[in-house]
Amino acid sequence: MLEMYDVEARRRGKMKSDDRTFVLRPMEGKNPRDTKGNVDPRLFQGENNLHAIYDDIKGMWTLRYEVGGLPEALKQKFTTFSDCEDTVRRYFANRSVEIEKVID
Repeated sequence: MLEMYDVEARRRGKMKSDDRTFVLRPMEGKNPRDTKGNVDPRLFQGENNLHAIYDDIKGMWTLRYEVGGLPEALKQKFTTFSDCEDTVRRYFANRSVEIEKVID
């Protein structure tokens, strides 16, 4: 006898959270910078955070700040969280910022 296989239930069981927060910090001994010369200091003080949000309908991850707009390089959609995290890691590495941890 065949049992129904619920793909959505399996995915939900494996997922940690649909909203994950990147905790950022400046690299040791370096000053954080962006294309204009500096990175928003609120990112390191907990006043502004970068979130990865999973959209159940589209099945894609997107990024957003709590306050302010995203730089063009981060306005993408990702099929996996690891792709999303890699993009964030590369983007901020060029700006002397690293991911300290990801809060699920």
